[in-house]
Amino acid sequence: MRHLKIFILLLVSLTLTACPKERSLGFMFSNNSDVDVYIYLGVIEREFGGSLYPDTAISRLRVGIPFRSGQSFSYEYNYELKDNILCLFIFDAKVFHTYSWEEIKEGYKILKRYDLSREDIRRLNHLIVFPPDERMRNVKMFPPFNQE
Repeated sequence: MRHLKIFILLLVSLTLTACPKERSLGFMFSNNSDVDVYIYLGVIEREFGGSLYPDTAISRLRVGIPFRSGQSFSYEYNYELKDNILCLFIFDAKVFHTYSWEEIKEGYKILKRYDLSREDIRRLNHLIVFPPDERMRNVKMFPPFNQE
């Protein structure tokens, strides 16, 4: 009986200490283009009333983080990803300021959308650039690599 209790205790402790699902996802975004851009992460859709991957529709609310040409930033996302995909939308800043959000949504006026898996981000050494460079050739994106 004592051995059974020890076995059950070990089994329960192993179950409780099993590797948790990876939630944290860090990356650096760098705007290497000659235009200012706005980006938004599709994973923040829960807070902004939109949909999550695999639906790649643009959020109902105008959201975006401005990045000047040559600017970079680090980001740490600490929530589970839908289908383990991070959608990163990139808008031309002039378009972002010129058109209404309805026109942007209706015309899908994006410069690029990256659909990045955790494996993609690791393979890219956590560095995501715009415009995409040769390292990003195999990342799922719209429009596809080398097609603007």
